[in-house]
Amino acid sequence: MLQPPGGDGLMVAYHGLNRGRLALCALAAGSMRVMLASLIPWVHFRRTYGEPIGARELVRFRLAKLACYIAAADALTQWGSWLLDLGYRGELEGIVAKIFGSEAMKESAIEILMKTHGGRSFLHGHLFGDNVHDFLAPCIYEGEGQMLALAFFKALAKEHGRKFFEPIGRRLNEVGMRSFHPWNPLHLWRLRRELWAYGKWWLGRRLRPRVISHVPPLHPRLRPHVAWAEAVFPRYADEISSMLRRYQLRLADRQVKMMEMSLRIQDTVTVLVTALWADQQNDEAWILAADMLCRELRRRWQGRRISDGDVRTAQQLAELILDRRFPALAGVEEPPILMPYPEPLAPSGG
Repeated sequence: MLQPPGGDGLMVAYHGLNRGRLALCALAAGSMRVMLASLIPWVHFRRTYGEPIGARELVRFRLAKLACYIAAADALTQWGSWLLDLGYRGELEGIVAKIFGSEAMKESAIEILMKTHGGRSFLHGHLFGDNVHDFLAPCIYEGEGQMLALAFFKALAKEHGRKFFEPIGRRLNEVGMRSFHPWNPLHLWRLRRELWAYGKWWLGRRLRPRVISHVPPLHPRLRPHVAWAEAVFPRYADEISSMLRRYQLRLADRQVKMMEMSLRIQDTVTVLVTALWADQQNDEAWILAADMLCRELRRRWQGRRISDGDVRTAQQLAELILDRRFPALAGVEEPPILMPYPEPLAPSGG
């Protein structure tokens, strides 16, 4: 058998994957631009009950949602690329960008593009029908999304687990204990040294001073989202530690819990990055798109229903899109409508 000399092959492989994952997010941003450009002439042309569907609140909400996904994909791509240019590995940033970009493109293709274009989506030559496989495949390219979410969680928990929980595990093995129960005085005594180190960390978290924000002044629409992200990030450290305490050696089998925690952290990263990026663009449409994206991701994890303010934000953004004043559409060609019918014969119903 061949025995190649040791080297940095694995690191080189991951080096390429990190760039590939950012490239997938950039691909998603470009593909969603083409989707949005294809929808504008269609929603002006297609009429129901005497009005173009572009006048309907639901259709406008779809257009705005697609635009906010473009904003987030652009923000994550530029953020990750900037870190790579600075010499960082960008492993976790690449995972965040890849998962968001691929899932956003999948949802945009199925829930927005296909459902808005209707039956024409499956005509030969249509954007959706001809490219649906390319819109969905990024979900498994460069690592399937949920598997990457697990890897993301493990990367975050690794240092903390190695420093505080590995010594506890080794001590349990030495004294022949299968698990640790904090309400058992004998367990506390046998693990007193290892628990003292963790206890100091835990107490330090409780007594830590309030973190002062160093973020520069932001647009009023974006400032609350950045403040929220800053407030919840420290809590995630406590939640990860709590999971390590609760599940101990069984945590590796709690994949659903790890994935949920991972996605929650990733969405918070996306909120922070998108809000800061949009503020730098100094453009009304980008700010509205980022605001809508942040509202949606925060609702997802805070268990809130959509509000009138959320809908108004979407309608304002949709108005700019329909007037072709969304910067992401600059230079993107609008495809012709397939099988158009004469305007006077346009159906008046459904």
